[in-house]
Amino acid sequence: MQEERINQEYNLSVSQFARLCNTTRDTLRHYYEIGLLTPKIDEKNGYHYYSSSQISSFYFISVFRQAGCSLKEINELIHDYSKENLLTTAGNKIYEMECEVKKLQQRIHSLNTGLWLLNDYELHRNDAPFLRDTDGLTLFKTPILEKERATSTGAIAFDIKHHLTRNNPSEDISAFPIGVSISRDDLLVGHYVYSNIISISQNKPDNQDTFALPSEKMLCCYHDHTKKDITDTYLKLVDYAKKNKLTLCSDLNIISLINLYNLEEKHAYFKYLFICVE
Repeated sequence: MQEERINQEYNLSVSQFARLCNTTRDTLRHYYEIGLLTPKIDEKNGYHYYSSSQISSFYFISVFRQAGCSLKEINELIHDYSKENLLTTAGNKIYEMECEVKKLQQRIHSLNTGLWLLNDYELHRNDAPFLRDTDGLTLFKTPILEKERATSTGAIAFDIKHHLTRNNPSEDISAFPIGVSISRDDLLVGHYVYSNIISISQNKPDNQDTFALPSEKMLCCYHDHTKKDITDTYLKLVDYAKKNKLTLCSDLNIISLINLYNLEEKHAYFKYLFICVE
């Protein structure tokens, strides 16, 4: 009687069970071989049969596989199915996935920031300075060690590496886009040396690593390799501020959206410049 009941329960062939679980025969065979999901074997013909109640077991395995558990971990979990073990494993995987979600969100945020700056260019293609709101922009910066030598990206390679190392663990700051800044005092006297490596973000400042800009208005301009020397753009910004009686209240920040060298050693770049004003 017991044998008959079991035969009636285990009535799904491997192919039928695979279709119900949206998986493959090879996957089921592997799970059987390592003891994860055991079918009933017909002693007469050697065929394997599954029970419909094992569908939930298969999806239990699938959920933890998708959560990043190894088959070894799942096997241990199945054979030690205490509440404490389940809670610990599930809690650890949830934490790991939340960390991955934050990383993905930061990558999306990084690209969105770049797109925001590129799209803004379509409104200001005439290469002239313009005013805009800061839109909650925050700044993360790393001081350059040898400022007087900092006149090109080649001279600040170590500083860039240090900056990227500093912001790598952050959930709010990413490696793109980054740039440099020229202090306001140096800008006003025409001494164009870089003072900081900078990254920008549209997240709220934490006032430890990231800081809000000192005013709600920015004086901005775009510049690329097809234009004259970038120092002309610096002068345009200063002249615009003087003519419109604006007070410069931050460093000049120069964000590199594109900065490429090809095999012919041609330099292609596209920069977004802004300085806070009142």
